[in-house]
Amino acid sequence: MGTPAGKNQFYDVIQQAQREPGWFYACHKASETNIIDAGELASAAKDMTADEYAQEYECSFEASVKGAIFAGELSTARTQGRVTSVPVDPVLPVDTDWDLGVGDSTAIWFSQSSRSGEVRIVDYYEASGEGLPHYRQVLQAKGFTYGQHWAPHDIQVKELGSGRTRLEVAASLGIKFQVAPNVPIEDGIHAARMLLPRCWFDAGRCEKGLEALQHYRRDYNSRLNEFKAVPVHDWASHGADAFRYLAVRQQPPKDKPKDDWGYQQPMSPTAWMS
Repeated sequence: MGTPAGKNQFYDVIQQAQREPGWFYACHKASETNIIDAGELASAAKDMTADEYAQEYECSFEASVKGAIFAGELSTARTQGRVTSVPVDPVLPVDTDWDLGVGDSTAIWFSQSSRSGEVRIVDYYEASGEGLPHYRQVLQAKGFTYGQHWAPHDIQVKELGSGRTRLEVAASLGIKFQVAPNVPIEDGIHAARMLLPRCWFDAGRCEKGLEALQHYRRDYNSRLNEFKAVPVHDWASHGADAFRYLAVRQQPPKDKPKDDWGYQQPMSPTAWMS
């Protein structure tokens, strides 16, 4: 028995209990048991932050990350059963959204978008210290039928050594990137919050990416008694940044009706390599 306090050993045991037969797992939220008087809960909510209340009374592991940016949206996704097994639809192309690291990690989300607005997040990959040829092999090994590959705007910056952009290098390897709109971080975070309610995540293949989203946070400024505006740049920011790019390019252009949107002709797993 216990109360959430970050993704520690207690959290790992819970995940094991939910996966393996022979284990018993139960989660009792104050809002569902009615054991604690409603007035007492209301009083506690006034004295605590929303995250503190969610952790102590609603059994939220996401909220236990202080300053977590997407805690509420991810908690709702889990409650609604949208973090589950998500099969790849053979009819829909798989798009990729990248955060390209140089000294840092490179993160890739694999998604399928339906005309109804539903976004299936079917896979996630992250690695560090690897060049674009490595990720070319990763894409090929996945065996998906690809639609579009999206990269951040800085892929167009020329490297000092070669004088070429990574956009050009990727194209020479057969990866034809689209460039995601360059918007302020806060606009990207807002776009991600708007997109998350439409997302379904494959719990197994996207586990590391979900961890990144759950731990994407702002530092607390104790002197000003408020959270800092700029999110913390750490291991979680790579996956979160790639998801922001996914969300931003999902928004329809203001001068183009949403119904006019369309994918490029889907390509076979090997054709795009040529």
